[in-house]
Amino acid sequence: MDTFAALALATDPATRSSLDRKPDRLTAPLINVDMVKMIICQALYQTIVCFVLYWAGLRILGLDETIASRAELSTLIFNCFVFCQIFNQINCRRLDRKYNVFEGFFRNYYFMVIFAIMCGGQAIIVEVGGAAFQVVGLNGRDWGISIVVGLISFPIGALVRTLPTEPFYRFLIRMKVYTDPALLPLTTDVDDVSVDEKNGGVEYNPALSKIKDNLNTFANIRGGRINASAIVSRSRTAKLRKADIQLPSILTMVPTLIAGTIAAGPNWAQPVFPREAFGNPAQDPSRSTAELFSGKVQMHPDTDPNDPLIKKYGIKRGE
Repeated sequence: MDTFAALALATDPATRSSLDRKPDRLTAPLINVDMVKMIICQALYQTIVCFVLYWAGLRILGLDETIASRAELSTLIFNCFVFCQIFNQINCRRLDRKYNVFEGFFRNYYFMVIFAIMCGGQAIIVEVGGAAFQVVGLNGRDWGISIVVGLISFPIGALVRTLPTEPFYRFLIRMKVYTDPALLPLTTDVDDVSVDEKNGGVEYNPALSKIKDNLNTFANIRGGRINASAIVSRSRTAKLRKADIQLPSILTMVPTLIAGTIAAGPNWAQPVFPREAFGNPAQDPSRSTAELFSGKVQMHPDTDPNDPLIKKYGIKRGE
């Protein structure tokens, strides 16, 4: 449910509707309000289903209290939970409030293959796993219940997207999960944080300072994508060795970076003072970032030709 789902979601290509998403703030939390809303509601649904089946499943299914019936019920609960997670990963393909979670699904063959592997693997575990997984084979009725319970994740996801986000946001601010954007930033002792003036004047939690510095050094040595060839790979390796940065050591920082970011919430990096210029620490920007960095402006390809900005600056489509 974790490794394969992450791999499947990572293979999803960008869609044209991604251009409609507003850019995130520099200090935006890793898990936004819509994601928190979806996590809480789906977790509540799955918890309720599992507890109802655990306490009243035998009565609902019309089974007697026997060892065999209890083993069948335990396998059914496990199967329902897994299929809730499997189908919910399709919900997670969208991070906005739009309802079409299948957009581009049938163009992503990797996702479909991984999805089939997950479903097939679960079927093999249940029907063949036996004592190794402490499960028993299920009949057609139980498989139907498992799949229907998993499919209900879709209407739950649509309902969650319909719910307004603002009340959840205010609640999370009240619970100190997010900082209140209306509050003025507080000054922090320089001894407690490191200030990176090259990156727009940002205060970093000291636990993440070393990771940030090593990743910046690695990115500067690595260079742009155009230099990613076998001809220059040896020279980059020598530079990394000279800078005392080994790839395994960078990989071991990933769990620390993720755990530190989640634990610190939105407070792991916060602006000290505003900067008008765009920072470019990785030296490997996307096209839009590069053009913004050089003072150019990109317009959405579907922008109305009568838009005031187009008239004011004389911008043509594609510029």
